[in-house]
This record gives sequence, structure tokens and C-alpha cells, in this order.
Amino acid sequence: MKILSIYLPGFHEEEINNQSWGKGFTEWDNVRTGKKLYSNHIQPYVPLNDNYYDLSKKSAIEHQIKLAKKYKVDGFIFYHYWFGNGKSALTKPAEILRDKIKLDFNYCFCWANHSWIKNWHGKNSELIVKQEYGDEKEWLKHINYLMNFFKDERYIKIDGRPVMYFYNMNDIKCIDKMIKFWNDILNKNGLKDIYIVEYITSRNKRVSYEGTEAVVEFEPLCTTYFDISIFNKAKRYICKKMNLIDFQNYDNLWKKIINRKRTYSGRNIHKGCFSGWDNSARKGHQSMIVKNNTAQKFGKYLNQLINNERKDSDNEFIVINAWNEWSEGAILEPTEHDEYKYLEEIKKVKELNEK
Repeated sequence: MKILSIYLPGFHEEEINNQSWGKGFTEWDNVRTGKKLYSNHIQPYVPLNDNYYDLSKKSAIEHQIKLAKKYKVDGFIFYHYWFGNGKSALTKPAEILRDKIKLDFNYCFCWANHSWIKNWHGKNSELIVKQEYGDEKEWLKHINYLMNFFKDERYIKIDGRPVMYFYNMNDIKCIDKMIKFWNDILNKNGLKDIYIVEYITSRNKRVSYEGTEAVVEFEPLCTTYFDISIFNKAKRYICKKMNLIDFQNYDNLWKKIINRKRTYSGRNIHKGCFSGWDNSARKGHQSMIVKNNTAQKFGKYLNQLINNERKDSDNEFIVINAWNEWSEGAILEPTEHDEYKYLEEIKKVKELNEK
């Protein structure tokens, strides 16, 4: 069993963000804007020992990897931003890991294939950069870039095939031609076909591509979209219309994740879960906040998820949202409030299940 954690590379300066949000902007700027919206609300989230790291620094990434290994997180799923038309973003952390860090630690990509929209902090929707897919010329640039990672022996593979998650497969209308083109290039370079895993979300509600091998349910948004009650869905709709905070209950969401029976036409299911959720640092009163989460509950539910019997589930992979989604409150890294407790729970659960 491998614990993989989703990894946001947004904590370093990026030219696209400089142009849109101002010189020097990083994801930490969003995190610091968090405000208490009710009694006992934990905002802003503060990293333990004020560790506002810079992911353009090798030392920061090495520290994260050593921390993950110590607490038995087996790998990172790096969000990969490739917009097409010569545009990509937030590539430095993965490139530093590939080229400058020799630590034995596994990783792979999730192509976060969506346009960037300026709609945080009450801003009107404004396009920052559009997601485009192009033609074979663009596909060649992209696969050549990816191939330099696939050749890394630490890149996660299943049966020798490089694993790649897709955030919004439904949006890629050229997917059949593109994947065939990619696989042809990989085969000519001595590599096997890509092992494709689709995110299941409100954007991608079902398997969208015939060649998909597996799915992961992106939590907690998968559950809050598909599996809450009609009453709760009505409440969510009203909250959105009236700019009210949408409160969800941690225990209720986790129980639905653990007891879910849905299958996906025989595709393997990489079990998905989450540490917490509170995106009010970005969204303010338009946010969704999951209340009553604790590290102890996280550990208890994670152990139940690992040991539940679900048809088609691939018990080799558990995907946790997230290592460092600080402005969405999905965090495994040590915080001022919880210190190392969430990581300690992972280690405890892993050791329990390895006996």
C-alpha cells in the first residue's frame, strides 16, 4: 500500500502570477489573507515555526521529502500546469526534484488542465490564462517535456507504465488522438504507454476516455457533489446564491467516502480522501468549510478506508488531498495549530497495517 499526497507547487514566484496579482505573489499571499469568520474558526493557517518556504529552493523541497519519508507518505502527485500555446507554469519544484535532488522518493503528475481564472477574494471572473490543447506540434512539445520525468526511476509506474492523473479529462476533446500520439513517441523512445487515472469531480462526473485505467475520487468535493442528501444539496445551492458559507460535517463526509459502492465500468479505483477543507482564505463568505475535523478522526477514518472492501478498489494506492493546499485547508504539513499530528496519524496507520 502506498500513500500518495497531492502536491501544490504554487509556493514560489511565477511570471503569470506576477502579471495577474503583482510582483512576488505566491500562494502564501492567499494563505495569509485568511480571516476568522466565526468563533473558534482557525484562520489564517500558519505553518509551524513560520516555515513560509520558497519552492524555488532545493533545500525547501528536500525538507518536505525528508518529512514525508519520516512519516511514511510514499509519494507526491505534483499538479502539472501546461496550458498549451507555449505556456506552462509552476514547473520549478518538480524540475528541482528531478535534476538536483537524489533522495529516493516517488512522484508523478496530475495534469491540472483547467484555465486560470481570477475569481478569488470577491473578484469578478477574469481569464488569466486559457487552457488549450493544440495539435501534434503542441503534443510533441508536451510529451518531450513529460518524457524527461518518465525516465526518472523514481517516477511512479504501474507495470512499467508511467502514471499520470488527469484533473478534467472531459475537457480534452482531442484525447484519443493525443494519447495515441504520446504513446507512439514514448514507445519509440523505449518507454511504455501512459497509465491514465481520471479524477472524478463535478467537472468530470464519470469516466470520459475509453483508455482510462483507473479513477480517483477527488475529496471532499466528489462527496459534496454526488453523495450528500437532497436537503444538503438544496442548502448548498442557497448558500451559493446568497453568498453564505457552506458548512459541511467532517464525520458525515468521511462515512460516505468509506461506505461508497459506486464503480466505474471495471476501472481500478485509487481510494481518495482528505485531511480537511476550508477555502475561506480564497473565497471568504462564498467558501465551503468542513467543520469538526481533527487529526485523531483523520487517522481513524484513514484506517477504515484502507481496510474497507470495495469492488474494483486498488488497495495499492491511497490518494490524500493534500500535502500543502494551505489556502483550501487541505494540509498534512505541520501547522501552528496541529503541529505534526496529521502526519503522525499516517505513520501510525501505516505501521498498524504493515504488521
